[in-house]
Amino acid sequence: MLCRTYDIGFKTNFEHITSNSAHTQKFTILYTHGFCSDPWGRKPEEVKKWCLKNNIAMYRYELAGHGSDIARFEETDINIYKAQILEIIDKYIEGDIVVVGSSLGGWLSLLAAVNRKDRIKGVVGLAAAPDFTIDHMKYATPAQIEEMQKFGKISYPGQNITFTVTKRLIDSGNENLILDKDIIPIECPVVLVQGMQDTSVDWHKALQIAKKLKTPNVKIKLLKNANHRLNEDSDIQEILSALDSFL
Repeated sequence: MLCRTYDIGFKTNFEHITSNSAHTQKFTILYTHGFCSDPWGRKPEEVKKWCLKNNIAMYRYELAGHGSDIARFEETDINIYKAQILEIIDKYIEGDIVVVGSSLGGWLSLLAAVNRKDRIKGVVGLAAAPDFTIDHMKYATPAQIEEMQKFGKISYPGQNITFTVTKRLIDSGNENLILDKDIIPIECPVVLVQGMQDTSVDWHKALQIAKKLKTPNVKIKLLKNANHRLNEDSDIQEILSALDSFL
């Protein structure tokens, strides 16, 4: 694990594993984690094992304001996260890329594929949550909306962490919507892995994404008993199977 300061002004941890055979390198996996999460959990660890087994390069990183940078969380927004992933693609990874994104990371992966069509050769969305800022405010109570207007954020106290959604995050999310378009201009292969017991992302969203993608090469894996975390053994096998399709 190393630390890097990005042009956006945030310093976070990352890990970059290069292929042992650069001349035969197929692509690099770029893994982006979810909202209020980090890239060091079971899913990215299993993806790392897959990369090592198949001699595939991998880059995983903490989103600005997450992980080691959590103290600055309220300074971040979707525009910053998008700038970060595009900077990584432009400055720190060579060659073709398959983006793998969990939840918020799935949204960012789709945005990356739209903005870097020449570099992104595949997308794997894990409970991908594009436009979740719209979804979130649909379910906000009148009291929460008032809290957002008064304090610029809504706080959700938990056992170990206070989950916060800022107005800045919502506004920037609304600047980066993709499901409001007739067509999402992504032409590379896309695999969407989605649990049907997911209480954070409705599984119908995977169908909505697939319908709007320009590419005809879309696979949806609906896992009947899986939740948002996609952390069970059977879930991991489906994720690795999705990666196998890009070999």
